[in-house]
Amino acid sequence: MRFVKEAPVTPKNEPSNLYKKALPLKQVQAASRPGKEQGRSIGGHKFKVGQSLLFSPSIFEAATRKGLFRVVSLLPADGGDNQYRLKSETDGHERVVREGQLTLV
Repeated sequence: MRFVKEAPVTPKNEPSNLYKKALPLKQVQAASRPGKEQGRSIGGHKFKVGQSLLFSPSIFEAATRKGLFRVVSLLPADGGDNQYRLKSETDGHERVVREGQLTLV
């Protein structure tokens, strides 16, 4: 039977010193939030109520047609992407979409 010799603990690799070098969780989360690099505040919506937008569904929404919609209301973010309630300019139906699916007309 062979035994593996563990490395001796030195002040440099002692666990308590490693924790002192780690960043606080709040700093890491703040640095990785989407929207900061675009100059927008977190939670800020890119579009306003009343604007006309082009909705482009994702490839997983094959039955959904793209088209021209008007913003009815701003909704809170879900999964890091702001949401909007839109009303179709052509037939009047409403839907909830993510900000990444919209472009300004």
